[in-house]
Amino acid sequence: MTTKYATNFTETFPFSDNGFMLFLVATTALPITVPGTPDQIYRARFAIPYGQSVWVKLNGTAVIPTSGSATATYNQEMIDMNFVKYVKGGDTLSFISSGTPQVGVSFLLVQPQ
Repeated sequence: MTTKYATNFTETFPFSDNGFMLFLVATTALPITVPGTPDQIYRARFAIPYGQSVWVKLNGTAVIPTSGSATATYNQEMIDMNFVKYVKGGDTLSFISSGTPQVGVSFLLVQPQ
């Protein structure tokens, strides 16, 4: 997909169109809803403090892995320092951690209505 931001200065993007600041409670999933309508696509950039473990799940409830076992997942990934995904307006993102990190999510509209 080509956006008007694809070649905008090397690795530079404008400020987000929308976003959330989250302060997670240990072992408690926290959902947010992506702004907009299903025909709008956003670049979602996730930010977490260095050394923190946070899981995010698309359109479901995030869970913490069980110790000593392998669990198959679908649409759930661990956030790292440069975690960027595309999401649609109306999607739900669920976050969970075994600690209490702060998480930032910035949405940049790349495909308007």
